Amino acid sequence: MNIIAIDPSLISTALIVGDNDNFKIFNYCRESKVMGKKGITKWYKSAEQYVKYRFIDYRKFENYSDGELIKLKDYDKITDDIINDILKNINTSEETKIGIEGYNFGASVGDLIDLVTFSTILRKKLFDVVSKNITILSPSTLKLEACKMTYKPIIKEIKGKKPRTDYIWKNDIGIPGGHFTKMDIFKSIIDNNNIDDFWSNHCRSIKSEILPMATLPKPYDDLCDAFIIYQYIMK
Repeated sequence: MNIIAIDPSLISTALIVGDNDNFKIFNYCRESKVMGKKGITKWYKSAEQYVKYRFIDYRKFENYSDGELIKLKDYDKITDDIINDILKNINTSEETKIGIEGYNFGASVGDLIDLVTFSTILRKKLFDVVSKNITILSPSTLKLEACKMTYKPIIKEIKGKKPRTDYIWKNDIGIPGGHFTKMDIFKSIIDNNNIDDFWSNHCRSIKSEILPMATLPKPYDDLCDAFIIYQYIMK
């Protein structure tokens, strides 16, 4: 079975495509963010041997009307590149399952509108060309699933007229799964003893540098989101 996981972004889309434990990672990003004055920047260099970078380009424009059309054409080209990479790396005779992260409604209005446009074009092409078996995970669901994959729940028995069992999901330092940050998602990957592959082991190898940081650097923030989606769809 083909498994595809996508964390869509205007500037750093992460794609994982594979067959269960065998997968490839792509990152569609701006060359200006990857390359510094002295070559490839630190964290892109760190992930370089595990990730195929595809450089994207957004053209400049003079006025609002031209800009809206130029952006549409740019989104069309980038999503074509994503679809082509998918088709080159799957067995089209086998069933394909796709997982993709939904919209972050906490984004600023302008960014959200552009992301919706980009993601809608991508979803339509995935549906028409790759597979109709698509699961869309909200950002909060992705965070919670990252917690569930790694940590055991706190079980609370509710008594009374309507007894029930509640499961409370937190990581090992007490952060609720639904409130995970990008760093918490990274930590859930390195803490998971049931995941053993090149990406999770790479993340473990750099944890001493990453964990003390205030925020998870790119491209790891987007790649780890896609990795959790991939694990969710696979398992």
